[in-house]
Amino acid sequence: MLRPTHRDCSQAMATKIFDIEILEDDMVYVGSGIQAKDESHALAIMIIISNGMVNEDSEILKFEEKTLH
Repeated sequence: MLRPTHRDCSQAMATKIFDIEILEDDMVYVGSGIQAKDESHALAIMIIISNGMVNEDSEILKFEEKTLH
């Protein structure tokens, strides 16, 4: 059985930070510093914090990922 190395575990547990801008109708919703495990999780958080005003069909203007180690 192979055991993951420390480096593998560190990458899997790294916190990802997302900056997102989404256009819906005539409004731009901005999420800065969203901590999420991946892009779909970050989008789900944006849907919640926009009170459902944005969704999977909204136009994404910016989707930037930053990884903290």
